[in-house]
Amino acid sequence: MRSPWTPERIKEGFEQFRIEHGRLPTAPEIDELSYLPSSRLIQLKFGGLEKLRTLLGYEHSHFGKGDFRSIIANRVGKRGRKVELALQSILVDRFGEVFVHTEKIFDPSKNRVDFYVYAPEGNFGIDVFYPSTFRSMQVNIVIKAPKYQHFREPLYFVVANKNLGQSELNAYAKSKIRPLAENISLVTIDTLFLRLEGKKAYPNPLKKYQG
Repeated sequence: MRSPWTPERIKEGFEQFRIEHGRLPTAPEIDELSYLPSSRLIQLKFGGLEKLRTLLGYEHSHFGKGDFRSIIANRVGKRGRKVELALQSILVDRFGEVFVHTEKIFDPSKNRVDFYVYAPEGNFGIDVFYPSTFRSMQVNIVIKAPKYQHFREPLYFVVANKNLGQSELNAYAKSKIRPLAENISLVTIDTLFLRLEGKKAYPNPLKKYQG
């Protein structure tokens, strides 16, 4: 039998989110997290999110400044940047520097996609990230998905942590309350490489100018 949503249990979930993101989750984010109750239950049982935060002692807290949070953010950030640089090199080798754009703006709100690749069979985007845990992956996706609501081409959410396998990602994507958009694929970096192998590249337009 599942244990009830006590303040202590909810605080454990809040702390998990806070350690990894430096703040408390919003109501829409809470509804996507399996380790927290729904925002509706919070409203009914505790009188709303703000009252619950106060009850749990968060009223005057400043998030994101703790040493533990800084250590985790620094470690994950370095890993993520290392993966981005490695992936950029692979994409350039495969599709050509001219056809791989980094941090490309794709909508009026100036949202950017990590990589936008031009290919003969259709352009596509890649958002790569390194979540430290399965839970942090869930939160990352909850935050990322709305950003890409106006991105129309195929888009890969690439999970670079090799401790998270494709079967886990498939199960998570299938069980989401709010499914990912049809153009978004949640993949491991190994799965991405398999997908890229089947894609054709444009000829290098600069080849005739090179020695």
